[in-house]
Amino acid sequence: MAGEIRKQKKNGGLKLEQRYLTKTNRLELDGELCFGCGICETVCPKEAIALSEASLEGGRLTKRPEVDIDPEKCVICGTCVVFCPSNALEASTEGELYIPVVEYEVMPALRKSIEVDSDRCDISCKLKCQEACPVDAILVEKKTDKGATRITNVEVDEKLCFFCKQCEIACPFSLIEVNRPFEGGAEIDFERCPEGCRACVDACPDDALRLDEEKKPEINQEFCILCSACENVCPEDAIHIYRTSIASSDVRSGAWFTALEKLTSTDVLARELGKKAGKRRNEVVKERYSSLLL
Repeated sequence: MAGEIRKQKKNGGLKLEQRYLTKTNRLELDGELCFGCGICETVCPKEAIALSEASLEGGRLTKRPEVDIDPEKCVICGTCVVFCPSNALEASTEGELYIPVVEYEVMPALRKSIEVDSDRCDISCKLKCQEACPVDAILVEKKTDKGATRITNVEVDEKLCFFCKQCEIACPFSLIEVNRPFEGGAEIDFERCPEGCRACVDACPDDALRLDEEKKPEINQEFCILCSACENVCPEDAIHIYRTSIASSDVRSGAWFTALEKLTSTDVLARELGKKAGKRRNEVVKERYSSLLL
């Protein structure tokens, strides 16, 4: 039937397809890129996404939570795509990338970027950025001429990159700038932390979590991308991820404010609404002042 969404498993992931006479919409989940953070489940306005329980054995993570999407509830709006920190979700129309909620300004585009001043790169850095990247998203291109080797370019695969800042911090010449969409932090309640458990460390996609000398998890806040993957697998709810802001384009919609509150807090939403109201008041004042000058 035209417009009906069909789901199929694809290479460990999922593909949802909606066919019409004139176009085909798709939502695809790359199972290899997904690390089970659950953000898609949190923001889905139709509650079409469910995250399975993690599997643990002897304090180790043996199976990450997996995402499932209900084709009877999903409308391929693309909200999940907007907020996915691992770029595991992709929406398209007729094979072209297309996120309806962004195009219609229902949801914002997140502000995230990585810039490398490769013209100033020096081979003496020993390719620290490439070495530090936890997902092999950075490729340093080199050229040897007359016995001398120099760096010619630094390529960043933004499909793999989730802006953890490890390359930025590793660069000895401060030639890399990474801007992340989420700001906030992570907290661990060590009284509830199970002895001998390192499931959170196993779940962390960018090595922001490690065990200290006492075998307790330790968070490097500089690297943490606030994805909640560790929070989801902790068997005792000992980890809390909090977000204090989300860098995004300017959108005024009820759906966005609902998603913002779910991802952050009521206080952050109130602050954002206050900013919007203040901005609108300033616009009104300027409009009235301009009309008086005419």
